[in-house]
Amino acid sequence: MPERKVRVPWRSKITEVHENELHTHGVDQRKIIREFSFEEMVFFLLMGRIPTSTEGNLLRAVIVSHISHGITGQSTLSVMQAADCRSDFFNAPVAGFSVGAGVYHQGGLRATMVELQQLAKLSEQQLLEYVQTRLDAHEKIMGFGHRFHTQDPRARTLLEIADEEGFSGPHLTTARRIEDILRERKEIAMNIEAAGGGILLDLGFSPEISHLFIVLGRSPMYAAVYMERLSQGRVPFQRIEVSDVITEITDE
Repeated sequence: MPERKVRVPWRSKITEVHENELHTHGVDQRKIIREFSFEEMVFFLLMGRIPTSTEGNLLRAVIVSHISHGITGQSTLSVMQAADCRSDFFNAPVAGFSVGAGVYHQGGLRATMVELQQLAKLSEQQLLEYVQTRLDAHEKIMGFGHRFHTQDPRARTLLEIADEEGFSGPHLTTARRIEDILRERKEIAMNIEAAGGGILLDLGFSPEISHLFIVLGRSPMYAAVYMERLSQGRVPFQRIEVSDVITEITDE
């Protein structure tokens, strides 16, 4: 007998669509448009419930904390190069997010969240031994240290807001404990990804969608950088000074 093909319809429980009506998780979108803040809408869509004021404020803070890191990041430089090439704006942030997706830049949030998930399961003694083993091997613990800041002001502010809200959980607690150990032994503080990642995990968000918060936070910055670059009146596709000459430096 020929194999019978079964057609399986695509289904989703997120939003119901009826004529002249949309209901997301059972709530009329007209109500969502009128009453929800942006961070409440994001939380509601992903979690299926309205956040508490504390949850909404912490999510807002994490998103806003990623709004800009200046032009020092390779991702931002990619956006500027896109403007120099007169690429449409849509292509500029795509370039920025693609270039910055590595674990040492914008992909650091996901890598940190994954590591914090594992470390939160360790006992105090196991955590101490783990950190020391990484230090002895000269390995970086994701979410700690920064190439410019000895105290990442974004991380400190997120921690302050968490304290003000009385918010904590196993992942943020673990991040704070690691920072205590690293401060004592290497004078290393946590950066934005450990603070933000710990908060996101304790809010219930998965590392699999961590890039969402980077995209939400950084997109307006890329628009600002793109427009600023165009406003400078630079000649399109300028020659860039590069060199493949290696200069040997020797001790005299």
